[in-house]
Amino acid sequence: MKKVILIISTLVAVVVLAYLTCTVIVTQGETVILMDFGKPVQQISEPGIYLKLPYPFNSVERVDARLIMLQPSPAEFLTADKKNLILASAICYKITRPVLFKRTVRDQNGLEIRLTDLLSSHTGLLMGHIELSDLVNVNPGKIKFGKMNRQLTELMKRDGKSLGIVVEKVFIKRIMLPDENRYAVFQRMKAERNRIAKKYIAEGEEKAQQIKSEADRTSRIIIAEAKRKAVVMRGEAEAEAMKIYSASYHKNAEFYNFVRSLEAYEKMFNRDTVIILDEKSPVLKSFFSRAKNAGK
Repeated sequence: MKKVILIISTLVAVVVLAYLTCTVIVTQGETVILMDFGKPVQQISEPGIYLKLPYPFNSVERVDARLIMLQPSPAEFLTADKKNLILASAICYKITRPVLFKRTVRDQNGLEIRLTDLLSSHTGLLMGHIELSDLVNVNPGKIKFGKMNRQLTELMKRDGKSLGIVVEKVFIKRIMLPDENRYAVFQRMKAERNRIAKKYIAEGEEKAQQIKSEADRTSRIIIAEAKRKAVVMRGEAEAEAMKIYSASYHKNAEFYNFVRSLEAYEKMFNRDTVIILDEKSPVLKSFFSRAKNAGK
């Protein structure tokens, strides 16, 4: 009985050992390279379990096949107008030819060093043809940021083919200024803002003057029209009054003359007035006639 158990245990151990040494498991998002004494012999990209020869006949190298983002340390570059800028960039790539990748850069660390050097070289060459105003400007139409990212992507795609990778995108994610340049740039931006503000203020004042002139012209027209209507109305009113006076005069001319005389006397006389009149004066006649009527 003990021999049977021992045989079964040995067989199980052999099977487990054979499974561990003669199979390789490929997971999603990775590529496995089977190496024959250090020489690549097979590339496996599909997930699953595959047979292989035990070590040292076959060794396994695993390569990450997912989309990877490399973010090198920010580096300082010089623009065409001799301004220093610190750029933080990023590279999105995917390893598509693991065998070539292993032959050229050996591992992930070697690839990142190579990509960082290539990106730094290309960025430096492009920055030598770009001025600071092409990257930092209050006018969005003058910024060549997107064009520079596209150029970097094309250059890195071309270089990535020889490394066994496909570069999906390269972009500058941040622009920083050295401390010695920051004050000068801020002053330039401030001057640009002041120029735009003065332009807007001048345009506003010009528009306000136009509106004021138009309002003054309109007000003068309205006032002149109102005065014209007032003169017309006053003339019509005076004509109507003259008609009323004329009609009243023709109804009783004597009474009208009497009332007009009284109005004249009222304006002429006061307590301190001394008048010497002829006995035939109409004024005396008027007074005497009133006295006789009062006596009756």
